[in-house]
Amino acid sequence: MLKACLKNFLYIVEHKLNVMVECWKLGLYLQGIQHDLSKLSPVEFFPYAKKFFAARELSKEEQEKWQLAWRHHQRKNKHHWEHWVIDFDSKKAAPMPRKYLLEMVCDWRSFSRKWGKQVKNHHLDLSEKIILHPDSRRELMDIIYRGKDGDSSSSH
Repeated sequence: MLKACLKNFLYIVEHKLNVMVECWKLGLYLQGIQHDLSKLSPVEFFPYAKKFFAARELSKEEQEKWQLAWRHHQRKNKHHWEHWVIDFDSKKAAPMPRKYLLEMVCDWRSFSRKWGKQVKNHHLDLSEKIILHPDSRRELMDIIYRGKDGDSSSSH
């Protein structure tokens, strides 16, 4: 388990650095620093370590703890669209503030930094698969497709 914990910690640090780079490009300095800090909390850290780095099947109890950790992460972190969902059944969501939409896109872009590929806008467009308030959906499309994210390079 110690090896799984170390791997998880290194993964979290690398992810946070990648997101921080993307956030800082947009002037989201504090968000870049605070991004995903909940992953270091015991309720998330240990279930994540077991799920992704223990190299074995999870028991039923461990799977339940993982599900709780994932829900905790989504609800604790405002850059996750799930945080803003009022009712999953009716697909109703509260408006997501722009700074969290931007952080969400930075989170998505960070994965390209890890895998060494340039993100294409069509890879970011998860808007049909996620529940967003109509105003937030329009703003997300502006950020992704019209370069209205404050990034002067607009080369994403």
